[in-house]
Amino acid sequence: MSDRIALGWVALWTGLLPFLVINATYVGSGIAGHIPLCFPYLEGCTSISSAGRYGLSYFFFKGGIIPAAVLLAVFWYLARRWLLELGDDDGTTARAMALLGILAAVFLVLYAVFLGSKGDFYNLMRRFGVNLYFSFSGLAQILLLSRLYKLRARGIESLPHNLLRLMLFLLVLLLVIGLISIPISNFVVDKHIANNIVEWNFALLMISYYVVVWRLWVHTGFSVTLSIER
Repeated sequence: MSDRIALGWVALWTGLLPFLVINATYVGSGIAGHIPLCFPYLEGCTSISSAGRYGLSYFFFKGGIIPAAVLLAVFWYLARRWLLELGDDDGTTARAMALLGILAAVFLVLYAVFLGSKGDFYNLMRRFGVNLYFSFSGLAQILLLSRLYKLRARGIESLPHNLLRLMLFLLVLLLVIGLISIPISNFVVDKHIANNIVEWNFALLMISYYVVVWRLWVHTGFSVTLSIER
């Protein structure tokens, strides 16, 4: 006996889980008085890392982000399979996409593990982990969208153009925010608030991408067959 199991939930929770974790952690740390309370996406009163550095939020953050990283690795493995099911060839781009995505998940774990540890080495490893997580995730997202546009050009009508445009819009916003962060880091005197605003919004846009992919996986009926022998 075999059953088809829909996989859309993987993409959905790849986006929702980190969103819930970082925001719940922020609220918890704020209520406990460890960090100031504000609307961080616009006011930038604290960073994401600071939200997960104190009290019970420290354990909640690590306990949520590490499973989110595992889910992220699974997502990119499945994304490669999805492209194959849509008729894409298993070329260099698809393999590079999956590799970059899985490496991003590894570096997210590295960031979470070293968050809150004191010392220059631990601070370096935390920054190393988070920077490579964002960089590799962004590259993997670009490669996935490029393959989807190529499939759409070949006549794969199951890929709605409006969702592809939304993914492109998110990536363009990520690029714009990334470019804005360069002069902020180099020329703004009180750069912490501005950098925090950039960080919160960059993370939000990046995880929103996976929610759009969820809609695509549902629309295309992406699933796997589970065989049970009796």
